[in-house]
Amino acid sequence: MTSDDRRRWEARYAEARAATGAPSAFLARHAELIHGRVLDVAAGTGRNALFLARRGAIVDAFDISLNGLRALQAAARSECLPIRPVQADLEHFPLPANLYDAAINIRYLQRSLFGPLQRCIKPGGVIVFETFLIDHLAVGHVTNPAFLLEHGELRRAFTNCDVLVYEEGKLDTEDAPAHLARLVARRRAHVD
Repeated sequence: MTSDDRRRWEARYAEARAATGAPSAFLARHAELIHGRVLDVAAGTGRNALFLARRGAIVDAFDISLNGLRALQAAARSECLPIRPVQADLEHFPLPANLYDAAINIRYLQRSLFGPLQRCIKPGGVIVFETFLIDHLAVGHVTNPAFLLEHGELRRAFTNCDVLVYEEGKLDTEDAPAHLARLVARRRAHVD
């Protein structure tokens, strides 16, 4: 991630005192599959990490923004939740292999993480992934096509896993409909 990207995220979360927002509706719908030690990449202020920790998960929340992680940490401490915030540039920070029972990637796209996300979970572990499709350009929230999935791309990226749920198109969310691809997948015993 460039230093401009880092500054942009720090500015976005500069005034954050606590995590805000409901968890991903897709994540909430499949939360019964998530337990144990969980990785939340691009956690921001932690709306999803807090949701999972409240359900009993132990969460490592990775994000580039120290400001976002501070807000998450304050919320986790106030509720005595088992969340470990980790400031990391995911373009340069290697994910550990076979450590997590589940990994979540909500509304963040870094294609170089497709393989590491599959390897960071233990065999039988679950990945929940949700991010924007190229069609979302028309909405304007994400303006760089490099951060948008092509149709079918997410499913193709996780062919080494058993896909339990796959949705793609204009879908309802916790806020408003958005053009998304969503996946719940279970890691097979061997991942390339």
